[in-house]
Amino acid sequence: MGCEDHPPAHVPSHVVPVSNALLQLGGGIWTVCYVMLVVSAGRTKSYGMPMFALALNLAWEGVYALLVPGAQTIEKIGFATWLIIDCGLIHGLLTSGRRYEWAHAPLVQRHLGKIFAIMCLGCTLLHYGFATWWIANGVGVHRGKLYGGKVGPDMTELAFWSASVCQACLSVTSLCQLVIRGHSGGVSWTVWALRASGTLLGMHGYYGWRWFFWPEAHEYIATPMAVVILGSAFLADWTYPFVFAYIRRTEHILPDGRRISGQKAPELSSASIEKH
Repeated sequence: MGCEDHPPAHVPSHVVPVSNALLQLGGGIWTVCYVMLVVSAGRTKSYGMPMFALALNLAWEGVYALLVPGAQTIEKIGFATWLIIDCGLIHGLLTSGRRYEWAHAPLVQRHLGKIFAIMCLGCTLLHYGFATWWIANGVGVHRGKLYGGKVGPDMTELAFWSASVCQACLSVTSLCQLVIRGHSGGVSWTVWALRASGTLLGMHGYYGWRWFFWPEAHEYIATPMAVVILGSAFLADWTYPFVFAYIRRTEHILPDGRRISGQKAPELSSASIEKH
């Protein structure tokens, strides 16, 4: 959303193609990240994307790929690709979640599928309601941006708010999940590097480039709310590797590849674990 923008004459001609290239590069990196999350889930018998963040992202991809008009073909292909890969993420959540990660909470463990389904439904309603409200009220139409080939609501800003909330949720909950678990199951250094760089290019780079060279159409990027959302995601993403490094030093690896917190290791026989 934003690929068909035609900026006024005073805006440099490189703004749209360069920012779109950053978006596509970031999206490509995120696609590889999704694949690596599936691989890591299978290798460590856990899941890497926190449950609510997965539901929020799944709903975002489904709504903008299938329900909300305005996305370009290449954007729809990206959404559809992520939806397909999401099947692997969901499988990891439901299998490893039920068997291992939620064993400490039997009620959640028994109803994990239902809980996740309710989360997905709620997130879908939120995304769809926000998008339809935005379009029906023509938010941002004064900027002269195009929607469906004619002047209409600013879909670039719609994408910013919906995607930035998803990103902040994923970044913050991923850090929290790592701290709470005390192990690195479902994730890896590669997953973090792909997630952080994909966000840096596809979110910060894309919108930062547009704001710097076309500020009057993207002033929302510098508003307090936007700074809080993007700043929270950025801070969580770049705190993550320090916490991750500590967790990797203290966790233990079981013979079947699972990770456990170093604090739980004394509960097991020393012969049944391999020091990481």
